[in-house]
Amino acid sequence: MRQGIRQLLSLHDNYNVVGDACDGVSAIEKTKRLLPDVVVLDISIPKINGIETAKQIRSIDLGIKIIVLTMYEAKDIITRMLDIGVSAYLNKESTDTDLVAAIEATMGGQMFFSPSVSKVMAEKLTNRTSDICVTDLNKETYDKLTGREKTILYMVAEGYCSKEIAKHLSISINTVNNHRANIMKKINIHDAVGLTKYAIDLGLLVNSDQKDF
Repeated sequence: MRQGIRQLLSLHDNYNVVGDACDGVSAIEKTKRLLPDVVVLDISIPKINGIETAKQIRSIDLGIKIIVLTMYEAKDIITRMLDIGVSAYLNKESTDTDLVAAIEATMGGQMFFSPSVSKVMAEKLTNRTSDICVTDLNKETYDKLTGREKTILYMVAEGYCSKEIAKHLSISINTVNNHRANIMKKINIHDAVGLTKYAIDLGLLVNSDQKDF
């Protein structure tokens, strides 16, 4: 599998495979030494599994993008990897084109998921927003939003573009943009930065201290 990926990427002049590893321990050690832009990682690997390996790679450098390429699509595993902060999650039945597209997307600051993973992502985000305890500040305007609008507000504040939101929620980009327009009208805010600040004020973003304005 590793050799196949290496051969695939060697066909692209803009990629340079700096190393590969046969187990989690080696993957962590080589990541520390080589500091790659992207790590392609399986879940089932010897010594340390892919979940723990991903955690340790994230602790090395948050800028390293992690792409999961695996046969595992169990909801709990996908959720755990999303919580760790992987940038892409593909099943091994994905095409070579999907892997290349995932690399391009992650290097562009976007996320990339197989269709089945996108469904879990959308459900996770929806459930997260339904469990949020909103602070009193601006709560009156927040309560005017529908459930779908609250989900989209959260995703916009987390940095998702309309195309990504449409993919995760299985709706059209036009529908997303209509929801965004309705949100802005209801809360009288008219740009993404303003929406993010609004979400922080409400207490929607757990890691809001990492966002700069």
